[in-house]
Amino acid sequence: MTNSRIIGGVFLIVSLLYGWAATQIPLDFWSEQEAFNARSLPYGLATAGSLIAALLLLIPDERTDFEFLLKLKWSPALLLLALLAIYGLSFEVLGYFVATAGLLAGGFMIMGERRPGLIVMISAGVTLGFWGIMTSLDIYLTPGEWWFWLRGSNA
Repeated sequence: MTNSRIIGGVFLIVSLLYGWAATQIPLDFWSEQEAFNARSLPYGLATAGSLIAALLLLIPDERTDFEFLLKLKWSPALLLLALLAIYGLSFEVLGYFVATAGLLAGGFMIMGERRPGLIVMISAGVTLGFWGIMTSLDIYLTPGEWWFWLRGSNA
């Protein structure tokens, strides 16, 4: 059995478990019959992952070693994972705008971008653009606890 088949099998199991976990996402009574709801994207990701895993199982790679993994630069990937964890933990406190713009700016810096104007412009633009899309879909994005502290209310 080649390594690509082992990876494909593991990826298939993970994708199927993710798809099963998506069935556990609670839906509001008014969104159960909608074509697009909270389960739609996870279902799509689970389906895509399962298809890719099936391709790995059916069309394995000729290479059976993983020496290429030793040549990869792992520090940016690990830093990005840490940044995503910080984003998830700080989202409620910092709010959508600050947390998302910070995530994007930090990601750009980890990946090697050093032009501050470009980092700020793209981070702010993507954050505001996504906010516009979510607002048009009536999806609430929290301004953060700091916003309520600043305004002096406990809402």
